[in-house]
Amino acid sequence: MAEKFPWKLAWITGASGAICGEVARRLASAGVTVAATARPSEKLAALASADERIKAFPADVLKPDELKDTVGRIEGELGPIELAFLGAGMYAPFDIRAIDLEGFRRSMALNVDGVINAVASVLPSMLARNSGHIAIMGSLFGYAGWPGNGSYGASKAAVINLAESLKLELEGTGVAVTLINPGFVDTPLNASYDPKKKLYVMSKERCARKILERLGRKPYEIAFPPQVELFLKLARSLPRAVSFPLIRWFTKSMQG
Repeated sequence: MAEKFPWKLAWITGASGAICGEVARRLASAGVTVAATARPSEKLAALASADERIKAFPADVLKPDELKDTVGRIEGELGPIELAFLGAGMYAPFDIRAIDLEGFRRSMALNVDGVINAVASVLPSMLARNSGHIAIMGSLFGYAGWPGNGSYGASKAAVINLAESLKLELEGTGVAVTLINPGFVDTPLNASYDPKKKLYVMSKERCARKILERLGRKPYEIAFPPQVELFLKLARSLPRAVSFPLIRWFTKSMQG
């Protein structure tokens, strides 16, 4: 049976990425028109050519004016954006012995600024209609520090806080907010991360399916896999004298 979703038009940022590309394909195959945004690339062009319901709208999420113009073009050509799926992001390795400052800055810019730039572009029209759904890609690793994950984790912690603030402020406006927090996903994004420190890794297909199984119901948070969610949220809630040794023990045990 084909999947059914409550949106006619979805806007996806980071659409050339593995997870967002899979989400775009699944939405399009179910009859949703998808406005796919990423910087111009062969991947974006290939995504759009794979399904007539996927329309490419190239833009850089780090350029607010360009992004606002893009949203204007999308709504002018295709209609109101009912779902904004904000997934543009990156991972930069974090080595305490040779900290990649530029990688850290780029991670914070794309993973945090890219989100708020997109929110600022699409939110005014949603508020004017008293209707809309903003879904933001976070990460379970924004809930607790994780070895080798300083840049990515810090940026996703900021995204989690931002999503909480938006949820509180948008209550009663008709605009829903969903924070999507997956664990490790097998994508090129984190291919450089130490595989011995990854736990319960899932495929991009499974990740997209898990997201879309629940997204239409507009929950505040979609988090998975449950083992990782429970561990990291528990670690976050414990006193640091307990949580730090717990995470150190866990990561060491994974490396044998």
